Amino acid sequence: MSRADTASERRTEIIAATIRVLARDGLAQTTTRKIAAEAGVNQATLRYYFGSKDDLLFAVLQEMMKLTGEIARRARAGSSGSIREIIADSLIAFWSSVEESPELQIIQYELTLYALRHPASSWLARQQYDGYCAVVESLIQEAFAAANLTCAIPVADLARFIVGGLDGIILQFISDRNTVRSRRDIDHLTSAVIALAEGAPSSHRES
Repeated sequence: MSRADTASERRTEIIAATIRVLARDGLAQTTTRKIAAEAGVNQATLRYYFGSKDDLLFAVLQEMMKLTGEIARRARAGSSGSIREIIADSLIAFWSSVEESPELQIIQYELTLYALRHPASSWLARQQYDGYCAVVESLIQEAFAAANLTCAIPVADLARFIVGGLDGIILQFISDRNTVRSRRDIDHLTSAVIALAEGAPSSHRES
């Protein structure tokens, strides 16, 4: 294994250890000492690979963004059939991953707010949501192209609606862990997304 490979592997191990500490103790109680102990390295090694605690936390946020994108793509890959089925299957598959690891969602929100508090890193928060929307937009485009159909509203608009809806449901779920209600909310979101995608007329519009 080359030195570059070894360094990349060590960085990956440290990021994974940081995620475990954040999930267990929360951002406020996460220290470089705890991270080093979890990763099995000394604090000098942490500084060598990441420079500062902030640099490490921002690297973790980027890794969380990557993981969320991968979850969304796996959800889409496991679905087939009509546009309605693809939307429904993808949303429920993604939601299942939220229910399985709610602590990862808490980490993302904590790190997003942390980044926004630091002007030099606020771009990470913007990049995070731009990245999520880009992934969802790509998946929607692929689904419509495969079905030889056209989305009734701009795909970018639909993608942001989906991300915004999921964000709200996730925040409520990690607050009270009400699985029954959150599943019902996901069903409602699915119906709204399908209606927008297919161009169903809104009830508040004049005929």
